[in-house]
Amino acid sequence: MANPCKFAGLTLILIGLAGCGPRLTDRDLLNYASSSYDKNLHDQPTKILGRLRGVDVVVEYKCSDICPNYAVRVIRFELPQGKTCEEAGGRYKKFELPPFSVQPDGGYCVPAVLLDNWDRYIK
Repeated sequence: MANPCKFAGLTLILIGLAGCGPRLTDRDLLNYASSSYDKNLHDQPTKILGRLRGVDVVVEYKCSDICPNYAVRVIRFELPQGKTCEEAGGRYKKFELPPFSVQPDGGYCVPAVLLDNWDRYIK
């Protein structure tokens, strides 16, 4: 059987195969985060965008009672067992989420390039 990862292109593709996303650069990720998105995606499962410095970057949409109007896009690292956020090149950030949405106590591990350019991130 062929390895599905070897067929992943360098373009930013939303796929659901763990560890098989394309390699991302900071620029790729910032371009993606700076683009508008469809808030109707709020009911989609978490998707892998690709791998940044060897760690999966995922996108998920948070929404609660008034969807899709208040949907929030969260782009974050999916940390592998034993790897810290700092080791992945990220920092923890709490998002302003709709009421009743849940996030980890310390926030999400977000790639540093997004936090360093927070004004460009379209949430």
